[in-house]
Amino acid sequence: MRKRHTLLTTLFLIGCFLVSPITVAEISRVPQHEKIPDGETQLSAYFSIELTGGNWFSPLTLHVYHHHNGEKESIGISRFSESASRQNAYAISDDGKTLIYFHQNLPDDDGIDKPGGLYEYRHDGEDKRLHGFISNAVYLPIQLPLNIIVYAKLKKIKNSIRLDQTIYLRDTDGNEKLWQP
Repeated sequence: MRKRHTLLTTLFLIGCFLVSPITVAEISRVPQHEKIPDGETQLSAYFSIELTGGNWFSPLTLHVYHHHNGEKESIGISRFSESASRQNAYAISDDGKTLIYFHQNLPDDDGIDKPGGLYEYRHDGEDKRLHGFISNAVYLPIQLPLNIIVYAKLKKIKNSIRLDQTIYLRDTDGNEKLWQP
C-alpha cells in the first residue's frame, strides 16, 4: 500500500511539472513590458541596441549603436543581467534623437575607446559622459517613461567599491533627481 501511494504521488508531481512548467519569465521580478528582447532592436531611426550572449561561453551583453548616413557605429557596450529591465539599459527621447546609455570598459568592447560611465548621445554627434563611477544594477518596481533611466552612484571605501544607496533618475532633457519612494 505504501509503495502504491509513493508511486501515485510521484506520478502526480511529474504530471504537474509536465502540464504547467515554470518559466524564467514567470518568476522574474521584471514585468514583461520592461524586458529587452534578444537580438537587435531598433529604438529610433538613429539608435538601436542588441542583446547577445547569455550562455555558458558568453555573458549577456548589451551593445548600443548609432545610425547615421546608412552606417551603424558601436557607441557603447555593457554586461547585462537576465533579470534587468529597459530602465537599466537606456532612455530615449520622444523624437528619437537623444539616447542615454551605460558603457563599461570591457576587453571585448568592439574597439570603443572611452572610459566607462553613463553617457548621453545626441544625433548631432555629441557623445557626452554624464557620470563616471555608476551602476545600472538598481531596479525600481514602477514603470518609467522611455525617456528616463535609473542608476546609482558607486563609492570607494578603502579597497572596495560599494553601491551608494542613493538612486537617481535622469531624463533625456537633462533633468536629474534623487528618487524618493
